[in-house]
Amino acid sequence: MSREGIAPGLGEHSFSCPSCGAIAHQTWYKLFLDQYEKDSSPWMPDEEILERLERDFGPDVRRSTGEYFKKRLLKKPFREDLEQNLWIKGQLENVYASQCYSCNHYSIWVADELVYPHQKYSVTPAADMPDEVREDFLEAASIVDASARGAAALLRLCIQKIVMRLGGKGINLNDDIGNLVEQRSIPQSIQQALDVVRVVGNNAVHPGVIDLKDNKTIASKLFGLVNVIVETSIAGPKHVKNIYESIVPESARKAIEKRDAPKLLSGEDSDKGR
Repeated sequence: MSREGIAPGLGEHSFSCPSCGAIAHQTWYKLFLDQYEKDSSPWMPDEEILERLERDFGPDVRRSTGEYFKKRLLKKPFREDLEQNLWIKGQLENVYASQCYSCNHYSIWVADELVYPHQKYSVTPAADMPDEVREDFLEAASIVDASARGAAALLRLCIQKIVMRLGGKGINLNDDIGNLVEQRSIPQSIQQALDVVRVVGNNAVHPGVIDLKDNKTIASKLFGLVNVIVETSIAGPKHVKNIYESIVPESARKAIEKRDAPKLLSGEDSDKGR
């Protein structure tokens, strides 16, 4: 998770709750198995069950039983204490539940992986990220949990679009980055950031040395690099330009443009060069 806080971890006594976000104490539970009786199996109530309860058994039954079904209809884990004693025959190993002290909601773990509630990777794109890049960036964030390889491939597409904005042709990303370096259009740090995303993203499509199949950690770092590329190559120059145009008078800017414009050799200059 990208927001500030303490990442959830199996067995930790306090972390940022996946449900409410509060850094709160966690109570841990073992899960036990109780077999359904013959010809019985799990089922989910439908939305009309509350009306049927009141129609068939009256409002008192709806009030007493309705709260239970309301919780069932939320489709979230909750605790229901049973009055009768049950003989529990087995513990469900490698499956655990943690309960948040702040919101009382439960989280479900399989081994050391949090499986409920589902955590969507949250990352904020740089403020000056172009819209066509932002769309791919956010799509990559939405799938990184399910497919690190897919996210890396989308982030490679992001830098391809950024490089085109910086003057690249968009045919061969490696050549475009090399040309930007040759033209001194980007510093070495941005060249390295571009190449990291390029190489990892390309590897996601054509598997090679880097195994991205289940490696969310590597994919997650690419989001930060794409933001750095945007901030340095797009946001930085834009900010400087805005300050330059707001402070330096137009007459002075024209003089500077004239000073820095390429000088065409005149016939006289050519003669002097012979």
